[in-house]
Amino acid sequence: MFARLREGTALCRPPMLGMRRGHAFFVRASLFLAFAMLAPASAHAYPWMIRHHYTNCGLCHVDPSGSGPLTEYGRALGDVVLRTRTDDDGAVKPSAGFLFGAVKPPEWLDLGGDLRLMLLRSKAEKSQLIDRTIWMQLDGEATIDVGHFIASGSLGYAPEGALGAALTRAPEKNLISRQHWLGYQDKSIDLLVRLGRMNLPFGIRTVEHTLGVRQLTLTNINDQQQYGAAVAISSEKLRGELMGIAGNLQLRPDDYRERGYSAYLEWAPVERLAFGASSLLTHRSRDTIKLKETWRHAHGLFARWVPGWEPLVLQTEWDWVLSSSKDEFHRSGLVSFLQADIEFVQGMHFMATGEANNVGTRERFWTLGGWASYAWFFAPHADLRLDVIRQSIGSSLGSVGVTTLLLQGHMFL
Repeated sequence: MFARLREGTALCRPPMLGMRRGHAFFVRASLFLAFAMLAPASAHAYPWMIRHHYTNCGLCHVDPSGSGPLTEYGRALGDVVLRTRTDDDGAVKPSAGFLFGAVKPPEWLDLGGDLRLMLLRSKAEKSQLIDRTIWMQLDGEATIDVGHFIASGSLGYAPEGALGAALTRAPEKNLISRQHWLGYQDKSIDLLVRLGRMNLPFGIRTVEHTLGVRQLTLTNINDQQQYGAAVAISSEKLRGELMGIAGNLQLRPDDYRERGYSAYLEWAPVERLAFGASSLLTHRSRDTIKLKETWRHAHGLFARWVPGWEPLVLQTEWDWVLSSSKDEFHRSGLVSFLQADIEFVQGMHFMATGEANNVGTRERFWTLGGWASYAWFFAPHADLRLDVIRQSIGSSLGSVGVTTLLLQGHMFL
């Protein structure tokens, strides 16, 4: 296995209505951002692994499009190239295993879990400071892999948020399952067919689930998974997935469930360059907010690139989105992000991210955002991350500025 690691195998205006209405907009925008930031994050996905020649996410993750439970190979790779190491022997340490190597599951069983704690401080113009400590993730995971049969699932506890993944029905303090599915695999041709609750295959699968591209396309890996059937292909140069969406069965009644498709295809024509396209179309009989029949589109392009200097990875995504509710103005526009990730020392990442969108009805101010981030994978199964985020949230009534500080600690089993 280690030899293979060393080879680097390709493993989202009307006229002003007066100060009173405008003030209400500022309050609403502030609350929107606050609640968006409180949503718990899901498991790790690192598209910048392309710097290590890895474009095929299915080598390290059970999900062929990345994120979530790790394979044994993914654990080994994480130990060799993901974390900061004080030795240079390049060997996979026993601590890379489940529970730091204390338990050795049988070959057909992969076990895992994620614990993530966040300290949040956020201040919007004309609003009070938000200062919170939040358990973002308390999940356990298991995967059974026997011949052509594979099944995977997660079970967790959410003190707040993640309602889209809730198994119990309380406003908070719920048992959740972000994903659970079973499938047929043919490893000789890199084919996986699945049925169950899964992440939607769309765009770049990032851990920054509050980015506009993930929020406005409704494709984050927090709680926006859907039930359906999916077929995925993956190889060194080409990977893609098509999912028929049957809706979120954890949402009731049935009229609120979306049905349609989501898909992407990514091609890596040369080493350390990959680009692709995504498409999503859904319909629901009744929107959960407007309570009307609604069609939703999202279509776009994305890319990942190491531009000749190995410490630097650039990744970007540009999507056009539209939400059309019956007898109302449709909501549409462009949403995008560009991120530069620099890893001077193994396991230490400095990131700069810019994002923009003009999604709304009629004319509106752009929503703009800038992130300055630092992540350190300082030990086996453990990392810290700091984000300083400045946003200008726009609408047809104007813009409001928001500054957010996030500090996260993450440990996976």
